[in-house]
Amino acid sequence: MEGRFWFANSYAEAAGRFLIACDDLRDAGHKVTSERLEIGMTGPAGEPLCIDVAIVGSLKSGKVLLSSSGIHGVEGYPGSAIQLAVMDDLSKQDPFKDHAIVFIHAVNPYGMAWWRRFNENNVDLNRNFLKRGQSYSGVPEGYDNVKDFINPESPPKRKERWFKIKTLRLILKYGFNNLKQCVAEGQYEYPKAIQYGGNKLQPGPDLLLNWLDKTLEGVDKIWAIDLHTGLGPSGHDTLLVSAGMASDRYSHLEKLFPGHVESLDPNSGVGYEIVGDLHQGLEDRYDKIEWTSITQEFGTFKPVEVLKASRAENRWTQWGQYLDQVDARRHWSREQMLRTFNPKDELWQAKITYRGRVVFKIARADLLS
Repeated sequence: MEGRFWFANSYAEAAGRFLIACDDLRDAGHKVTSERLEIGMTGPAGEPLCIDVAIVGSLKSGKVLLSSSGIHGVEGYPGSAIQLAVMDDLSKQDPFKDHAIVFIHAVNPYGMAWWRRFNENNVDLNRNFLKRGQSYSGVPEGYDNVKDFINPESPPKRKERWFKIKTLRLILKYGFNNLKQCVAEGQYEYPKAIQYGGNKLQPGPDLLLNWLDKTLEGVDKIWAIDLHTGLGPSGHDTLLVSAGMASDRYSHLEKLFPGHVESLDPNSGVGYEIVGDLHQGLEDRYDKIEWTSITQEFGTFKPVEVLKASRAENRWTQWGQYLDQVDARRHWSREQMLRTFNPKDELWQAKITYRGRVVFKIARADLLS
């Protein structure tokens, strides 16, 4: 199926194809400015790890469609595939000056290259973009009730007989929505645990924000799409928006994307409230800009399976015995992590590249309306 074509087998391949896509756009007559923001680390093949950024069109228009991928590492493979498919579509269209499209490819190149969701410091970068006045401290309400279960201080076992039963007991005791919220919200006290938001702004996000500070000068309107996987029904994309979005804007998005829009509210759908996500940080930092921000979240497997994979991989990384990062990447938990958020199923791949293109096209038209 066509969807499979856009999926890379490694970070190096994905980054290389992104750079080629930029050249293809230039060859088609588009104005393209691209840059590699190196994070100072290397991947499994010794390749430099970079956040690749590209601007297509004209920033002078003041209107920007912002597409970002890979803030959760392994989720960058589907995100990259969508971006490559979209860029291929653009290469077949006429150049434009009435807006700009900004692509951010692999916000977390370390996680993408080494098959993790977190960065080199075990930080979940989608919990690292705090607003002004927020501090890198604290845990969600009820976190201590589940901390030891979701973060055992021991290497993982391939077959953990009682995992589902223990999870069910916690759900029955605290409620699914409450459990979902306290596990996923983000915590800032346990550096070796999952969903750790860090103790300061991380090097990669700092590089990106410095670049955006220069790039977004003079921009007054942004339509932003951040690409994710792992939440919701398999192959279905949920468009998650801030719980504080104005009701008229929410209604407008529901009309644009019927059956797909949900609020980031643990009691109203698949989502949950988040501290320090990318869009919160950007909207707070560039508060003079008119924002429309969505997280396009593609489902893969059931929530219990997603938690199981995340938990096992982090147990291996924190408590496993391995020679180096190359040795660590060979472990079954890393492969499981990759396939939980980047399934090999060709029908799933076709669905998400199709929907990624559709949502991009509609968002672009709305930006220009």
